[in-house]
Amino acid sequence: MLKSKDISLLYDFAVVCRQGNLTRAAEELNTVQSAVTQRMQRLEDALGNTLLKRHSRGVTPTEQGQILLKYATKLNLLVSDAVSEIEAWEGSPSGSVSIGLPPSVSAVLTTPLIEAVNSALPKVELTVAEAFSGYLSGWLDNGEIDFGFVFNKTSNESMVVQPLAEEELYLITDLKTACKLPPTVTLEDLAALQLIAPSRRHGLRTDIQNEAFRRGVELNIKLEVDAGHQLIRQVLRGAGSSVLARSAVMPELTEGLLEARQIVNPVFRRTICLAIKREKIDSYLLRQIGNVMLGVVEELIESGAWPCKKLEWQEQLFP
Repeated sequence: MLKSKDISLLYDFAVVCRQGNLTRAAEELNTVQSAVTQRMQRLEDALGNTLLKRHSRGVTPTEQGQILLKYATKLNLLVSDAVSEIEAWEGSPSGSVSIGLPPSVSAVLTTPLIEAVNSALPKVELTVAEAFSGYLSGWLDNGEIDFGFVFNKTSNESMVVQPLAEEELYLITDLKTACKLPPTVTLEDLAALQLIAPSRRHGLRTDIQNEAFRRGVELNIKLEVDAGHQLIRQVLRGAGSSVLARSAVMPELTEGLLEARQIVNPVFRRTICLAIKREKIDSYLLRQIGNVMLGVVEELIESGAWPCKKLEWQEQLFP
């Protein structure tokens, strides 16, 4: 039977599940693999269940292990929150927070966000990761990041999603190609161009291709690039054009290196959302970070630095 004195085993178990490897877990826990193995065996004996599946690539939680991991994660968050709230009496809360940003959001938000967090919560260790929205959704589900800015998502049983803003997508192209295009372009105009796009797992790609299929238009996807900066680099060198939000290429547009053409008939829009796992929404530290993020987003939109339309926000998302 698991007793309250065994709480440290739950922390170790969560680390093992996250790392998926006993050796890497031992390194994080600053101990040796044999000690971690013994502690996992002790935990399994206490609960009378096999919690980890051992295989050649490492370990993964069994169905019983997944149940325990859910509660272990909540318990570890409660302990972390207790420490953060106690420290908050004397100053700023501390802890580690990770935020995932898609390339278009990262281009305008990363620097202001880092500066705001460092100013408001100087003891927080902030990690900012960049990836396309499709990857960020998976990272959120796996607990690899605390917050994710994702597109066109809604809340569900495991995730709280707050729509923040709506942004329009444009044809982004090099200057030579832009000279041959009208001030606004249609889906048929896009079909005449060589296009660079993310892979098919991403909503931006599938939305455009689905609409093209519905209209009987065949797009020429010359190149797939699942890295935001590299995709933009290919557009800069004239390898093709892409459909992106203006926020993704604001420096290049401002410097006159690229041009944006509004797409009409149809207009493509997407909703920018902030997502967090439901089990983390009550975290004291994450609420502080969430409020800082919302403040930065609101300021960027109102100043015009982020070219998108602010939506009505749910009140008291992070009370």
